Parts: sequence; C-alpha cells; structure tokens
Amino acid sequence: MSRQKAFVNADVTTLHAAQPRAGGVLVRDGRVERLIEGVPVGLSRDVEIVDLGGAALLPGFHDCHVHLTDTGLLAGPYDMRDCADVASMLRRVGELCTNQAASDPLYAGNFDEQLIAERRPPTRAELDRVAPERPVLLTRVDGHSSVVNSAALHALDVGALHGAERDEEGAPTGRLRAQANAAAQNGIFARLSDTSKRAADERAAGIALRAGITTAHNVIVGDEPLERLEAQYRSDAALPLRVVSKTCSTDVRKVKRLGRRVFGGDIFVDGSIGSRTAAVSHVYRDGAGEGVLYFTREQLAELFDEAAEAGLSLGVHAIGDRAIEAAIAAWEAVIAKRGALTNVRPSIDHFEIATHDQIVRAAGCGMLLSVQPAFDHLWGGADGMYARRLGEPTATTMNLFASAKLAGCVICGGSDSPVTAFSALLGIHGLMNHHIAAERFSAADALRAYTADAAMLSFDEQRRGAIAPGFDADFTIVDRSPDAVPRETVKGLRVLMTVVAGEIRWDSNAAASN
Repeated sequence: MSRQKAFVNADVTTLHAAQPRAGGVLVRDGRVERLIEGVPVGLSRDVEIVDLGGAALLPGFHDCHVHLTDTGLLAGPYDMRDCADVASMLRRVGELCTNQAASDPLYAGNFDEQLIAERRPPTRAELDRVAPERPVLLTRVDGHSSVVNSAALHALDVGALHGAERDEEGAPTGRLRAQANAAAQNGIFARLSDTSKRAADERAAGIALRAGITTAHNVIVGDEPLERLEAQYRSDAALPLRVVSKTCSTDVRKVKRLGRRVFGGDIFVDGSIGSRTAAVSHVYRDGAGEGVLYFTREQLAELFDEAAEAGLSLGVHAIGDRAIEAAIAAWEAVIAKRGALTNVRPSIDHFEIATHDQIVRAAGCGMLLSVQPAFDHLWGGADGMYARRLGEPTATTMNLFASAKLAGCVICGGSDSPVTAFSALLGIHGLMNHHIAAERFSAADALRAYTADAAMLSFDEQRRGAIAPGFDADFTIVDRSPDAVPRETVKGLRVLMTVVAGEIRWDSNAAASN
C-alpha cells in the first residue's frame, strides 16, 4: 500500500523553475507527488497531515565535505574548543582517560591555539603528566597538525618522520605536522575499535539531522583495504540520512570495485593554512616555509587520467595557490589529451587562495568547487587567522566564491565537519556575508550551493536539491527562509524539522519534549 504525507501551511521554496513557490508538498512513497496550496481535498484518511505553522520548507540541505567518524569521535567532551587554557585541556585529558575504555587510545582535540590563553596546545611532557601510559593524540581544528604524548609517540613510531617537531636539544616536542601528523592520525584510527567508530558515525548522523542535513558527503581520509571500505560504505548506507561515501584512495581499480561514481575530497595536494602546510607562493608571515606540496602536476595528471578512463569523478584537497595550480594544470593536461570531459566532473575541495587566472581556468575545465564558506566567516578578513598567517593583502583577496560562480564554476557548500560546525545555515550565512562585499551571494544562490548545485557533485541534480514532482522528498524546515531575514542574521535561523524520503528524521518539538 502506498504511503502519503501532506506537508501543509508552509512557505515552500522549490528552486525549480516550473513552480518556484508553493504552500505545501504532497509526498507519496518517499517522493514528491505534487506541490499544493492549502490542505488538499479528497485525500484518503490514511494521508498523514503535517502542519508546519507557516515555517519555511526548503530542499534538504547537502553538506559536500564532512568527516562523519571524526565528527562523532570529537563530539561532546572530546571537543576541546571550549578549553580556555592549557591547564583546562590537561584536566580534560585526565578526565577522559579515566572515563574511557582502557582498550582505546584517546583521540580528542579540535583545538585552535589562537583561542588558548598560552597560544599553544599542551606539550608532550605536559600530556605525559596526566596520561603516562595511554596513547593520546589531540588534533588541531583543521586536522593538519596534532600533539601526542610519549606513549603515542612510541606506539605510533612517527618520531623520525617529516613534520615531527624537535626542540633545541633534539627531543620530540610532541607537535606533529605533514607526514608525521598523517601517520599518527592513521595509526590512532587503526587502533580504535570498529564499535567505537560505528557509534561515532551514528552520533555524527544525529548531529547532521539536527542541523537539517539530508545528504552528507563522507570523506574517508587515507586508504584502507577493500573489505574495510566496503564495510564502511555499507555502514554509511544504513545511517538515517543519505550518505555519499568517498574514499580518498588513489587506487582507481579499488575505487571502481566500490561501485560509486565519485571519490576523494581529501586526496591531499597540500595541507592547511592554520597549520602552515597549505602550499603557497610566498613564505608564511608568522612562520617559516611555503607549505607542503604532496603531489606534482605530473602525478596528479596520471591519477586524473586514470580516473577519467574509468568514468570516475574525484575531488582533491587544494587550499594554497601552488596546490590549486598543480590540480588545474593536471586537469588541463587530461583535457588536452582526451578532449572535453563529458562523463566525469572534475572538482577541487577548499580552493581558498586561487588567483583570478586560476578561477578562469578552473571554469574552463568545467570545475565543481566544494567550498567551506564558514572558513571565511571564522578566519577571514583583515583581523582573522588568515591575515596573521598570510598577511592582510592575501587574506582579504581569497575565498572568491562569487567570482568563481560568475566565471562558470559550480559552487557546492560544505562544512568540513568537525573543522567547523555541521551547519548549512552557517555556510549560507558565510556566503551571504563574505568579508569582501563583491563576493557575497544572494540568498537564492547561497541556498543553491547547499541544495541544487550541491547535488551536482554526486550526479543527483535530477532527483535531489529541488522540490518538484518525482524528486526525492528530502526537506529542511526552518523557522524562516534565508531570503526573509536580514542577511547578517541568517546563521541564527533555527532548523525545526528534517525530512528524508518523506520520513521525519528529526523534529525539534519531539526533541524538546524528551
């Protein structure tokens, strides 16, 4: 028997040209049957009526770059962004070691040294005092650097790798960047139980639903055996929202066996600005070096060409202008060899410090850009972290979202959770309130970046990202539409309900009564 549900008394934004607005939606068997005005008559008694009380019903939000397991693992007390100083971080580590199962290492952090009184995280020696035996790794908010205690340094055997910092006497400080950081985080993850990881994924799914996210691109950093990736993909598919699982393996034959059209997202071409590992064309203002480039243009071109031959679309992580240059030049080489790309969609994730020439060339490649507008909101501008790292001229001429869209790139929004909050509304706010006035999006374009345009990244634009007959009934209900409030207040909008395939997966009223 078919199942029908009518969402009525709503301010519906469809993002579909045939009928841009409506007063409600009739759903049958998880798909939109038709748009409606008022309460339709002649319906069967079995039709469930959901009165939204005038709230805004929008296409379900997409988040095009998240780390589900990390998000769940770093939730609650494991998220140390609320620790004001080193002492409070050390107290938290001690408490977590006491309360956590002894079989798992401690993975926590999300720290931002700019928010810590001492402007630094704990040292290895300080961590040793509160956790002398259990391996501890605290990750920086961007994931591109971390600090470990002696037990972790010994267990993970990363002290001799590039990026393992040492003091003037040659002793390890516990601070890890680049290769050492990646190896340490991979090592910690390998030691976490599958039960802990799956529980973390479920916590992350709950966080996503509360934020109105109906589709999340789960970027799976690193590489694992095929069997473990298959198990992760199956686990993702069982979560209560739609998950686009994306391994960051560079083994194209293995990716092909997973049976998906897209992969990557954090195939790292470089690192991050906060950890001074993004590959830039000038020395960091507040530290030495020009970042780290993990692939050459030639290596990327070989990978991209192999993926195109297999009919697979991949995204690479490129933040600095040198990394972006390598990625664009590699795609240009593939296009010069193969001609226009018709069955794959090249993408770059982050794309923060791009020149205008690079933007034009990216558009010429048909590039989709998976961007994180909350980065600019939190760290951009003349006084933000980017200005401290890169200098004001660079910091105030980056994350050129509107320029990229005008040039012809498709802008797909994401959070990089747990780097920033799992919140499409914060991203929409970031697009509408960019530090550069000329780079601000309209409410409609900002919404599209998290709905209709975002759906293109997974080839789903004919079934998701808009509200029209035949489309999946994925909706986000908020108290008011982003185009109905002053742009500087958008991040304060409240998600009231999240609907996936016509089923209410989160309801603020139900949550408040529990």
